[in-house]
Amino acid sequence: MKNSVFVAIISFMVGVTSYYYLGTPQMITKIVEIEKTLPPIEIVKIVEVEVPKIIEKIKTVIKEVPTIKKVTQTRVIYLPAKSEVKVDKEQQYCMALNIYREANNQSYNGMIAVGRVVMNRVQDNRWPSDPCSVIYEGPVRESWKTKKDPTLADKDRVYNPVRNRCQFSWYCDGKKDELINTDNNIKWKVASAIAYEILAYDRWNGIVEGANHYHADYVKPSWRKQMQLISRIDDHIFYRQE
Repeated sequence: MKNSVFVAIISFMVGVTSYYYLGTPQMITKIVEIEKTLPPIEIVKIVEVEVPKIIEKIKTVIKEVPTIKKVTQTRVIYLPAKSEVKVDKEQQYCMALNIYREANNQSYNGMIAVGRVVMNRVQDNRWPSDPCSVIYEGPVRESWKTKKDPTLADKDRVYNPVRNRCQFSWYCDGKKDELINTDNNIKWKVASAIAYEILAYDRWNGIVEGANHYHADYVKPSWRKQMQLISRIDDHIFYRQE
């Protein structure tokens, strides 16, 4: 026990003495430098270079534009006569009636073509010299109503065309022709106007090139083989008998 106390006192004294002479203990810190490898750095050097200017040469070609000359055209325009040409009303009616009966379901040109066939016959010595006679040409037979009376004057006798023997089928097809409303019928007015133009001014004289026959396209008459084919307008085929 005494020895332990003694050792402790000696140790205390040694420590005090060391502190006095040596001073405060110092901590030594070692700095370790760590070398870190970094990726290479790319250095871009910008060099200013002067680019020469490009001069673009544009070739301009100037062409002389010809002067546009104003050309005056002369046209032949049909003008009605200063004074209305008078035509025979009976002949105009016959022509208009035939155009209407034969072609009221055709176009304007188709109606004109039928009228021109009649006039082409009038102007040919092989047919009668007026439209009515051409249209009603054909064999006739006296009606039984007047035939039975021998005392009846000739002017009072009634004659009917022989069926299917006349020049235009509507006139002798055996069917009763309905009355035409001439007041409110545009087709009749057109037919009448065409008839007047043909009779007064000989209009459209070249439309069917002198054709004097025609037939509907749904029939094939034997006489067509001996004639020159001219044209077809709507439902009608036109021919010329030389």
